[in-house]
Amino acid sequence: MKTLQHLSGYAFSSYQLGLFRQLGEFRGRQLVTIVQQPEVLDTLRQVAVMESVEYSSRLDGIVVSRELVRKLVHREYRPTAPVERQVAGYRDGLEIVVEPGEHMTLSVSLIRQLHAMLYAHVPHEGGRWRVTNKEIVERDSKGQRIGVLYRTMPARAIAGAMEQLVACYHEGLQHQVEPLLLIPAVVLDFLCIHPFSDGNARIAWLMMAMMLALNGYQVAQLISLERVLARHEQAYKRALQLSVKGWHEGQHNPMPWIDFFLNTLIRAYDELEDKIHTLQWQGSRAPKSQLVRMAIEQTSHAFSIADICLQIPTVSRELVKKVVQQMRAEGLLEPVGRGRGAQWQKCSIKKPSTKRQSG
Repeated sequence: MKTLQHLSGYAFSSYQLGLFRQLGEFRGRQLVTIVQQPEVLDTLRQVAVMESVEYSSRLDGIVVSRELVRKLVHREYRPTAPVERQVAGYRDGLEIVVEPGEHMTLSVSLIRQLHAMLYAHVPHEGGRWRVTNKEIVERDSKGQRIGVLYRTMPARAIAGAMEQLVACYHEGLQHQVEPLLLIPAVVLDFLCIHPFSDGNARIAWLMMAMMLALNGYQVAQLISLERVLARHEQAYKRALQLSVKGWHEGQHNPMPWIDFFLNTLIRAYDELEDKIHTLQWQGSRAPKSQLVRMAIEQTSHAFSIADICLQIPTVSRELVKKVVQQMRAEGLLEPVGRGRGAQWQKCSIKKPSTKRQSG
């Protein structure tokens, strides 16, 4: 489409070429990374799925508790409320795209299938193209409307545009165009086409995860890209706002979005390597205990045992309590409150003790 059709005409800065090179190095090192610490990697996969489900909802204005997300991901709870059903739909879609099958590929039918899965639990016609025209409104920092950001593809042209989008993607792969350029271009064009009446952003993230995996970038299996996006939500929205203007005329500038996409992947790979590095070469120290320590060390406020259990679903409550007591003995944690509502916090820097002198 509009971005994919003009890829050969874009000039890339030395800064952008450096990002491509850096991600290529990450991709090369991941082959070594993912075969180490299988127990830890399994835990990271489960955490990534939970966080992706949680933060995809937050980015789309759907707020649910982390405990409810855990129950939905592990299918311990049947969704009843409309919000819960949408969360369950993203869970279902994520299951097939994060680690796609060998013969799986991006297609119009798969995109429609993902949308049908997203809305399978709610009374919504999932998988059907939008039938009305739509404007995407631009708002200021206070949420007030300031104008029309862009007009989506007319409803009558959606089917043809989606066929063309998928065809351009596969043509690019056949001509060995850099996948890290094709993927953000597909996402940007998809969002501008806006083929569905609702849920387009979530489908775009699912497509992004699948295309990355199919092209050998496995970071989305172990780190939640949705969480990374949510932590830089304003920059994410700003990049898209800058890149969609003029899209219909083919006069838009995709570089802000491409830069944001590449930097998001670098953040995710940096986080993955940091976690793996911390957990390597621990000898007799259990890797799950190390994961608990890492979760606690990254917490900036008071927390409960249950809070850590929700972050790391593969560890037992008993193990978390054991690690907390070890860190308390080391002078790293101190209790806040007692009983069922008891919490823990990091100890402040201790002041040197002064002995009272007898005179």
